[in-house]
Amino acid sequence: MGLRSRCRAWPCRWLLALAPAATGLPGVAQEPAAPPWPQTERWLQSDQAARPALEAAVAELLLDPPAGCAWLGAQLRAEAGPERRKGLTALVAHTTLEFVRRQRESGVRFVGQYLPLQPMQPQVGDFLFGLLLDTPDWFPHTHRVRLVPALRDLQPVSPGAPRLGRVLALAEDEEREPEPLRGALACLLWQWGLPELAQQRLDALRRQSTEGDAEDRLRVLLELAELQYELREYRAAAATHRGLQAMARNANLQLKPIDFYQAACAHALAGEVDRALDALDACAALQASPEVDSSRKLERSLFDGDPELAALRPHPRFAGIVARAFPAPPPGAAPVERPRR
Repeated sequence: MGLRSRCRAWPCRWLLALAPAATGLPGVAQEPAAPPWPQTERWLQSDQAARPALEAAVAELLLDPPAGCAWLGAQLRAEAGPERRKGLTALVAHTTLEFVRRQRESGVRFVGQYLPLQPMQPQVGDFLFGLLLDTPDWFPHTHRVRLVPALRDLQPVSPGAPRLGRVLALAEDEEREPEPLRGALACLLWQWGLPELAQQRLDALRRQSTEGDAEDRLRVLLELAELQYELREYRAAAATHRGLQAMARNANLQLKPIDFYQAACAHALAGEVDRALDALDACAALQASPEVDSSRKLERSLFDGDPELAALRPHPRFAGIVARAFPAPPPGAAPVERPRR
């Protein structure tokens, strides 16, 4: 599922970036301090026309996202001439888009994932809302859904009119807007205190979960659990996972490792550690099973680094579960590409 409840432990170079320069000893000549972001400063002081130099500046800032964004936010608040201000605005846009791309490609989701961008507020929020609501020609409309997780972190409460009304209009536009975008915006609106659209979807899924054969009902329940998770209703999502697991057992239907992994995340986020470990153990059994296609097995990096499992890692059972899920490969075995969440 993605991760959402705890922020990753980002490096802390930002403390150095924001600290005032140390004073030298009396009477001792001091060398001028080097800029903390030399490639970024070089680009800002150039004519800002070289795309490779801009990309190098963005890459430098994102070597340590909290530190880079904190420095950039401080620069935005400082006095600057028009050319430097223009360059800083461009850096906000390109750094934000690259950070969003990297987070999406990481295969991990969690609450607080986009908070490293927070020091660049309000500019970064204005930029994201602009892409969503007044999408420029250069930004693919199909990519708007990728902006919503960042907005959920950076705009946790309603932005008020007129943005609230425009987001609501997008979410309600069944004729022109794609379902993934409308669904993501429904979750955003739920977070902002407008639950109607998401509630309609919850009610529809509950009705559908009583219709059709067991396989159809199981598919719908998995979708319901995912929606409850996206709404951050973790106890409800965990309960739905328990119900669909019982249905799968009774109907002799096979769940995938990702299904039990998502159940483990929901239970962990709901504070139900023992149930989370039970679900993760079931995931590990499928991971180790030769009867499960390798393309359906998960990467170990999820077990090692997913913030949503943070409450489980200190538990004595956790290490054994990971060892079961990822036994040592036989000598000479080729690596297998596995799905991420």
